[in-house]
Amino acid sequence: MLKTLARKHASTVAKMARSYKTTIDTPDGRRTCFQVTVPRDGRKPLIARFGGLPLKRKRTTVLTDRKPPLATAQRNELIHRLLADRCEMCEGRTGLQVHHVRKLADLNKPGQPERSPWIQLMAKRKRKTLVVCERCHQDIHAGRATTTTRK
Repeated sequence: MLKTLARKHASTVAKMARSYKTTIDTPDGRRTCFQVTVPRDGRKPLIARFGGLPLKRKRTTVLTDRKPPLATAQRNELIHRLLADRCEMCEGRTGLQVHHVRKLADLNKPGQPERSPWIQLMAKRKRKTLVVCERCHQDIHAGRATTTTRK
């Protein structure tokens, strides 16, 4: 602190210590500290104090340790969808797999007559992944029509 003040005022550390050194009365007796007082009009002055604290140990002090809050790591949406253990197309529960597309723009290619239900579902959710059962996944890759029971 004194080095910072000395540099700011283009002075030396010893001069800063001499100018800001003060003794104050505390319940434990007189203490030496560094103090700056800024007088103000009509209000009590601002006092900034560094030091002047007793460093005696209080043996009767009771320490109460607070438990830190438990850190909750939120799972991402894909993990929640996998843990649901259900196909998002036919709501089957066996052999779940995840179908991926490279980018969402691939779902809206021009020249496609009618978008299949799995494309509509992914586009509506704005997600590049779809949790499907093995049968639906094979239908998607084979280009066969997949039926959806979901809305």
